[in-house]
Amino acid sequence: LLIHWPNAQVPLKESIAALCDTKRRGMAKHIGISNFTTPMIAEALKLTTEPIVCNQVEYHPRLDQTKVLAACRAANMAMVSYCPIGRGAVGGLMEDPKVVAIAKAKGKTPAQVLLRWHVQQPGVCAIPRSSSPERIAQNLDVGSFSLSEDDMKTLHALKRPDGRIVNLPIAPRWDT
Repeated sequence: LLIHWPNAQVPLKESIAALCDTKRRGMAKHIGISNFTTPMIAEALKLTTEPIVCNQVEYHPRLDQTKVLAACRAANMAMVSYCPIGRGAVGGLMEDPKVVAIAKAKGKTPAQVLLRWHVQQPGVCAIPRSSSPERIAQNLDVGSFSLSEDDMKTLHALKRPDGRIVNLPIAPRWDT
């Protein structure tokens, strides 16, 4: 069970207490947070009486989440990536020439390369969205290959200041 978006109108102490109570009552096996910045992670960890197992955040090669990932690792939490392959828009990650080149060299799809980039990083997992059974099967087949250190560096180098896709009005002030 996750706090999906932090709500400035509800004190974090109340939200974390409710999560912990839900877990203690056996209504959730694990609890987590979503869209939490590094200061919010630190605050949540001070307030919790139960382990927080993950922080679900937007993450893909165009969005640098180095600080959030470091905070998750330090807290022994997984970082769960949403929008891990970007969105299917023209000019998106799956059309990036560097992603396409790696995919071609590996005999894989760009989506598989992007998902492999996620799972090859310690403590990171990805939750891609697809309604196509064929793409879902492809998305699950990311354990059959690996990316080289150079491939990983190439993909990490795609980060850019305007890389965030999801930035709702209720969003916190993101780490930079």
